[in-house]
Amino acid sequence: MKKTVFTLLLLAMILWGCGSNQTKNKGTNPNSSNLQGTIIINGSDVLYPLAMRWAKTFKSENTGVAIELKSTCSDNAIRNLKAGLINIAMVSRPLSAAEQAQGLLAIPVAMDAVLPVICFDNNNIQQIMLAGVTKSKLAAAFSGKIKTWGQLLNTKSTDPIEVHKLADSTGTTQTWANFLGVKPSQIIGTTEYSNQSMADVLVTKKFGLGYCSMSVVFDLNTNFTRRNLKVIPIDLNSSGQADDNELVFDKLDDFKSIVSAAKYPSPPVRNLFLVIKTQPINPAVNTFVKWTLGIGQNYFKDFGLVTIDKKTANEALKLLK
Repeated sequence: MKKTVFTLLLLAMILWGCGSNQTKNKGTNPNSSNLQGTIIINGSDVLYPLAMRWAKTFKSENTGVAIELKSTCSDNAIRNLKAGLINIAMVSRPLSAAEQAQGLLAIPVAMDAVLPVICFDNNNIQQIMLAGVTKSKLAAAFSGKIKTWGQLLNTKSTDPIEVHKLADSTGTTQTWANFLGVKPSQIIGTTEYSNQSMADVLVTKKFGLGYCSMSVVFDLNTNFTRRNLKVIPIDLNSSGQADDNELVFDKLDDFKSIVSAAKYPSPPVRNLFLVIKTQPINPAVNTFVKWTLGIGQNYFKDFGLVTIDKKTANEALKLLK
């Protein structure tokens, strides 16, 4: 009889232990999240590839959440957010005071830099790389006041400068214009569709001059600048030569370190933002944005962008209720 009672007690303990483990596993399984809803995201083509990775990973951990993504310019994304058509705007510029007053909150989630780029086949490449170009002369070239490479470099070259730009509504153009000290509308030239298309076109344009995100300047497979694409050194101190701190190194990891250490001017270094409405609070949206500031910062390797520092991330988290 005692043996039978002992056996029953032992069996009960085993069954209770199994039930306890099942309950525990259910609670820690990321796919068991109770989070529900659809998150619609529009915005900057610079953040779009990384956001695709974020969305895929976040959905795998929260199977009750659907995420829809679309690339558009920062200004369009802001308009869609204010109209209630989307939940998150990917924006590659800071919010204006008016936009903040309308109940929009910008959360910095990544960094990059807008860089002036040319084709390696440019006849003046040696002079450009040795001397660099001052900010004031770049502003004159992008606004059409300087029309030849000789005027830009103080040489006898009559090679024409063929300016390429992105739409005025893009955060990239607004950042570049802000750095040059001109209005976006003052930058003239052939308009390219995206940062990627800008880089694709410039490698074929012998006399071309453009600007784009660092995320498309570098070949992520080799970690070096794309073949036939060069970054113009900006002669920040007007010394007539490209100093070490004015060079954009050919290796992506080296330039990322410079950006992280704030050793390159801002602008053109910039934060990239996820912008949301402060009211009403959407639990799925809030959780996703918080996730990008934590786990999401581990996915930058394949996208040519720079992670934000922990202090910035912690300050941003405080803004999310």
